[in-house]
Amino acid sequence: MEKKSLARIIRISLLIVFLGAIAALGAAYYYYQIIFGPSLPKEKEQITLYLKEAPSLDQLADSLSQKNWLKDKSNFVWVGEKMKFKTKAGRYVLEDTLSSYYQLFAQLRKGQSPVRFTFNNLRLPQQLAGLLGQELAYDSLAYWEAMQKADFMAQNQLNPQTLMTLFIPNTYELYWNISPEEFVDRMKKEHHKFWESNNRLALADSLGLSPAEVYTLASIVDAESNYGPEKARIAGVYLNRLKSKSWKLEADPTVVFAQGDFSIRRVSRDMLKTDSPYNTYKYAGLPPGPIRMASRQAIDAVLKAEKHNYWFFCAKPPEEGQPAQHAFARNSAEHGRNARTYQHWLNQQKIYR
Repeated sequence: MEKKSLARIIRISLLIVFLGAIAALGAAYYYYQIIFGPSLPKEKEQITLYLKEAPSLDQLADSLSQKNWLKDKSNFVWVGEKMKFKTKAGRYVLEDTLSSYYQLFAQLRKGQSPVRFTFNNLRLPQQLAGLLGQELAYDSLAYWEAMQKADFMAQNQLNPQTLMTLFIPNTYELYWNISPEEFVDRMKKEHHKFWESNNRLALADSLGLSPAEVYTLASIVDAESNYGPEKARIAGVYLNRLKSKSWKLEADPTVVFAQGDFSIRRVSRDMLKTDSPYNTYKYAGLPPGPIRMASRQAIDAVLKAEKHNYWFFCAKPPEEGQPAQHAFARNSAEHGRNARTYQHWLNQQKIYR
């Protein structure tokens, strides 16, 4: 009788152990499926999350749910807690190929996806601040204020007129939530990197110009022509004038800048009388700062300007299928003929301003 009771107890114990093991395996499989299984909706689309501040898991679940990325918010939060996931601010690109909570959290844990931010061909630093405000986390005023900080300008030998010389146009990878202060520091590093490469500092020194002065002249070259092959020749004309004691720079784009009206296509005699430090017909030397953002191409065109005897140039009447170009002259007689040809074309087109 005792043997039968013992055997029965053993059988019951084994059954309990077996059932417990089955239950444990079932629970393990269930939780495995929640974490690693296909828990995300199949019909979701790639999304980009913009998190200005680090959200809680519940807040993150709400954001994902609104974009049809979650079937069960509570499971998402539970998995995040088990994975000890710490939410961080930033920009995150989530591919529609992700299928499990594990993959989703792994992607978020990798860190935010950088933004490819491109700027070029801008007239004023305020426009750059405006672009930053459109593309990145902070508003344009915050970026503009960071650019204008007196201590930053003093440390980098900048002033409101030369501020634009800090910015070298390019495509940069930036984090979406980069602070305004971090942005201007990054631009300072990129500025140094640019000038310290390709012998640019030595080339500027050989011209007797600072990097800021090269940039300023390059901005005028850019304003004169979009045609790359003639930028170095135009730069050569202006360098000839700068080196001469009897010449002013006499650059039409500086007069347009002094007017503040960038729709002007024809500079009048009255405009040449404008009393502005940017009017290079009235004041000798370079203007106080660039009249626009200088292109890398124009900066290098100044640094490697053509050496020639041209002192004048003016626009040519455009030819169909050809880029706008200029006629160069060694003396005023040649230039007068070129100028009259172009003025005749302007009159034909009824362009008087």
